[in-house]
Amino acid sequence: MTGPGVEIMESEDSNQQSNTGQNQKVHVSEVAEKIKRLAVNGSFIEAERLREKLLEDYPMELSHIVASGEIIEQEKTKQLNSDHLAAWASLYENLSSEEINCLYYSLKQVQVEPGKLLTAQGKANNRLFFIDSGRVSVFYRKDDKNKPVIQLSRGDLLGEETFFGIALCPLSAATVSAVELRYLSRREAESWQEKQPGLYEKVADYCRRYGKSDFAVQQKNSGRRKYQRYTANAVATAHLLDRQGKKTSTYFKGALTDISRSGTSFSIKCSRQETARALLARAVDVAIDFNGHADSPFLQSGVIVKVSFHLHNDYTVHVSFSEIIARRDFTALPCDWSAAENQ
Repeated sequence: MTGPGVEIMESEDSNQQSNTGQNQKVHVSEVAEKIKRLAVNGSFIEAERLREKLLEDYPMELSHIVASGEIIEQEKTKQLNSDHLAAWASLYENLSSEEINCLYYSLKQVQVEPGKLLTAQGKANNRLFFIDSGRVSVFYRKDDKNKPVIQLSRGDLLGEETFFGIALCPLSAATVSAVELRYLSRREAESWQEKQPGLYEKVADYCRRYGKSDFAVQQKNSGRRKYQRYTANAVATAHLLDRQGKKTSTYFKGALTDISRSGTSFSIKCSRQETARALLARAVDVAIDFNGHADSPFLQSGVIVKVSFHLHNDYTVHVSFSEIIARRDFTALPCDWSAAENQ
């Protein structure tokens, strides 16, 4: 009695396992088919989320997991906008098909009416703009007037100097005509590290070679900078201020790089770029100790407008003073006066 009973139990267990396996295969096939439909309809975010769920729940169903991934990439490639690709051919031609899809589908497409501000001088910017059509004017403010520097159009970048660097916008930019553009957010670009780890540097290299921001800033400086920069043997100590303008306990110090009547820069060490980026736009009190006279430092308040990265965790902090230093006070400082002061 025991023997047959056991055989019956084993047979039932076997049937249950067989049914469970068949049900799983049916379910996996249905999920894979749904992923395909989503991809064909251009719902790539939903398709990728469902594929990640498939991988999590059924990691052994490799054939469906691999196939669904290939389908998503194929449909992404099919649905690329040919006009956008033509405008940015020199960028996309150096990318793999996976990198092309990653970049393209990371971009947000928008249409902007004439007279709209895209970036504002002295403000933060976390977007990299790719102009597909229309015209954008880049300018700076002087004597209560807008001074045009350069005009951008199809195939031009905007915002690369603040997207890849740590700086407030040195210039403003506004649409002159109706503009079609796509933009990349910094958060989206940072997510590439796992998906396409080499893509960020490829886009950064393209911007360094083809971006016009350096030229625009040089043009602005040639017509806007009022005060000569001077070097000096000094150490700067900057205390961060809170929102009420009160000095906090957080401070950093480094060797002075240069100083003018309108601002200064000095070197610091920082182990994390996120920490250096957090300094941008912060108000500070700066105490400058010339030639070891720490008992009577030169004091100025200002705002951090740029943090330049160098090698080995070295940075340069650039501070714009809240008030212009009076000429009499400035010329009393022990600076290198080999260059003439430009009033």
